[in-house]
Formats: sequence, structure tokens, C-alpha cells
Amino acid sequence: MSTHPTTDFDWQLYADATFAGLAVLIPIPLLDAAVEGYFRRRMVRTLARRRGTTLLPAVADHLTREGCNWSGCLMWPITLTWVLLKKLSRKILYFLTVKEATDKLSFYWHRAFLLDYMLAQGHMATVETAVYGRAALEETLANSTTSPLLQLAGQVIANARHVGRSLWRIGRRNQEDETVAQSRSLMDAQWAESSAYLETLAQRYNETYQQQRLAAEIRLTEPPPATNESAL
Repeated sequence: MSTHPTTDFDWQLYADATFAGLAVLIPIPLLDAAVEGYFRRRMVRTLARRRGTTLLPAVADHLTREGCNWSGCLMWPITLTWVLLKKLSRKILYFLTVKEATDKLSFYWHRAFLLDYMLAQGHMATVETAVYGRAALEETLANSTTSPLLQLAGQVIANARHVGRSLWRIGRRNQEDETVAQSRSLMDAQWAESSAYLETLAQRYNETYQQQRLAAEIRLTEPPPATNESAL
């Protein structure tokens, strides 16, 4: 098991992450979210195949599931209406869409890197380790507010054209066009500049993972709460 993260650029590692980020630029509300979700979910299994790993169905489900609690599900119609209105406004004010796409593209690159590191560490081998891993992944991503990858993401987004057509070809025919080729070229040329940052990100994740495991072990060893039984 390697403890050293893979920081070199590998298109197979970051392809689905790139497609998920580019999907935000699709000018049709809800379709953009559907395409983004497709590549976000596909990312986990693609990375596992890249490493020659077969994930347990329960592990894959846990890492790709985007559920909601009962209150969140009850609020979904209102949330959906709000998201639709927001997306419509962002299609009108295109610069807001560009900002969102840049942020999401950087986020998905981070996510792909850490998912691959989780695989290398064996953190997807069981449901238990996957639970710790996902919690550590989400906490690490939430705390990664600054990144040198953000500037590169902005360049990729600024050079993207006809994104809907490009992603259709990728999703249905696995064919790359000029937009995808240009994105790959930009990433390949500048990825090495983020190598030290990615190593730090992996270290941060690993520390958070160990904290998650330790917290779970402490909970298991704690005695059950005392109960007060009234006298009959």
C-alpha cells in the first residue's frame, strides 16, 4: 500500500472530474445538473477500474449516493424551484455561470485526486473504511478554500466552447473533440505547478481519516448511558 500520493497529471484520473465541471456551462437548466451528476457518479467506478480494483456494491453506493434527510426531501419542491430560478438567472448573467463552473471544476479535480488516494490507501476496501473515507474526504474538501488549481480551472473554463456537444460525444460515443483536447493540453502543461499542494492535501486527508477512525473507536469503548429505573 503506497502512502505517497500520485500528483503527476494523468488524464484518466481527471477526465470525469473535468467533464463534471464543464457541465455547468451547458446553457439548459436542469440538463446541466443531470450531466454533472452523471460524471460525478461515474468518477468513482472509473478511478477504481484505473487501479484494477472492483468495489463492493455497498461501497460504491455509499461513495456515490447523494441522499437527503426527511426534512430535506419535504423541502425538495421549494429547493428545486429556487435552483431553477437561480440557474436561469445565471444563464442570463453568464459571468456568474463561469464563476460557478470554475469553482466546481477545481472542486472536482480535488475530489478525483482524493478518491484516487483513498483507493491507493485501501480506504475503499470495506464499507467501514469507506464510511470513514467519505467523511474525511468531505471534511478535507470543505476546508480546502484556496488552491493553485483554481487559476488553471479558470483557464480551462474560459477556453471551453460548445460544451454540451462535447459532453454528448464523450458520454455516448467516448469521442474527444477540440474542447476536450484543449482542456487536456492546458492541464498537462500546468499541472506540475500544483504538485506540492496536492501532497499537502493528501496529508490533510490522511490526518482527518485517522481522526475519524479514532473517534469511532472511542465511541465503541464508551459505556452505555446509565438509566434511572424507578422503584416499583
